[in-house]
Amino acid sequence: MKLDELYNNINQQGILAIKNHQEQLDKYLLAPETDLRRGLTIINPLPAHIRRNIMFCIQKLTTVEPVQYFYPASDLHITVIDLIAANNKFDLPVAEKEKYIEVLSKIVAQVNPIHWKLKGIIASPGAFLVKGYYSHELLDLRNLIRKELPANNLVLQERYQTISGHVTFARFTKPFHGSRQLLDVLAEMKTIDLGQFTTNTLDLVVHDWYNRSPQLISKLPLRY
Repeated sequence: MKLDELYNNINQQGILAIKNHQEQLDKYLLAPETDLRRGLTIINPLPAHIRRNIMFCIQKLTTVEPVQYFYPASDLHITVIDLIAANNKFDLPVAEKEKYIEVLSKIVAQVNPIHWKLKGIIASPGAFLVKGYYSHELLDLRNLIRKELPANNLVLQERYQTISGHVTFARFTKPFHGSRQLLDVLAEMKTIDLGQFTTNTLDLVVHDWYNRSPQLISKLPLRY
């Protein structure tokens, strides 16, 4: 499935959910102290100009839906691949952590820098997303990781086998009150240009579902 088709399908489902008042509410955000889910993930932090542009969109959306959960700028990221999907029983012994670092460092060093273009805001049934488009290096990297981790007896437990490169920047915690106005704002930002950038280094982190206070395990430089 191509990225545009994927994003269009997600957006159609999201708009339908909003119109029918069937938003998917995130129960954990209403009681964050009960959320013990943690996982091991490779993420792509966002440069300052991209975060600034996304925060501009957030400001517009908060004028019509202020009670939803909007990510702070520091938590915005692109998930490259979930190595161990966040769960309540997560545990990463020191020896295993060191092996992940060793193997992933070698894998990532084989891949050239990744080029990104972020353009357009869409809704899913439970979140607002920025559409991300990427160069073939990301696909190469994901395929290498999916091949090499099992070959090195390391767990690969993706939540799902993603092909997207999106940024989640809001999740729903309350039913929408101004659905018509919200849909109008989303339509205005459907093709908004949020910028381009190139990734030279990725972050291996332990974090929760929302990337709050991530624990950096290692910086992973791509091939220069």
